[in-house]
Amino acid sequence: MFQNILNNFLEVKRQYIQDFKPTSIISEIIPNEFSDFLPIDKQLLAKLHQFISINPIYFKKTNISINNLNFTAYEGDVNEFYLSSKKYDTNYQPFYPTWMLSAFLLCIKSKELGFTELIDIGAGDGRIPYCGSLLNFKSFGIELDASLTELQLDICKKTGIKYETINDDASSFDFEELDLSMPIFFVSGLPEMGEMFIENLIKTTIQNEFKLFGIIFLGSTFKRQFANNVPNYGWGEIIKKNNLKIIDEINLPTHWTNDNNSETTYIVTKKKE
Repeated sequence: MFQNILNNFLEVKRQYIQDFKPTSIISEIIPNEFSDFLPIDKQLLAKLHQFISINPIYFKKTNISINNLNFTAYEGDVNEFYLSSKKYDTNYQPFYPTWMLSAFLLCIKSKELGFTELIDIGAGDGRIPYCGSLLNFKSFGIELDASLTELQLDICKKTGIKYETINDDASSFDFEELDLSMPIFFVSGLPEMGEMFIENLIKTTIQNEFKLFGIIFLGSTFKRQFANNVPNYGWGEIIKKNNLKIIDEINLPTHWTNDNNSETTYIVTKKKE
């Protein structure tokens, strides 16, 4: 089921970029209704639309048709929050969100793999922990930028979807405070920027006797062309050093790959038995 939804999602994404040629920094689509092509529950779809509709980074929405299916195309701009996030010395990845439906699919995959808690490091506007809560995860969003943390809290209040927002530096945060049992961590930073908080995450969690423990890494598309020297999209050394096992690679749309033929690769890992 997941793979069919993913393949169909990628098909309509590419059709959207090709036929509608969006020019805004933020451009993405969400289906308006359940279909056999994209069988996503209509109540969950409504909550995905609600997140975007009240999120101030979006300024335009348009009803469009792709493959005889109805979608809403959303456009926006992140300059205000992007610049704000860069002012922190320990910020390793300025705010630049993935597609909402990509975040949702990553959470579906995490659910299929049996994880029970979801922790997004560098949560931005909170779309990943928001989707996690929709799927009944115990969700956490760790974000260094106070303005983005406030945005998360505002969206939670207006949508009624709750998760724990944490305004803190992931490179020094004590993850043991979260009382986790089968957690999966999302690393919203590229390998050339996020090594410090990954090392802290590993140091404070890898020794715990978790029944299940996973990390989803954001693959560096820039490093991809040097795959022989920098394996696993830039994360190979950290994955090997910390005895993690790659269990999946998922290619999904992100706003920084809208103009590319390839998508962004997310590397799903778990602690080796």
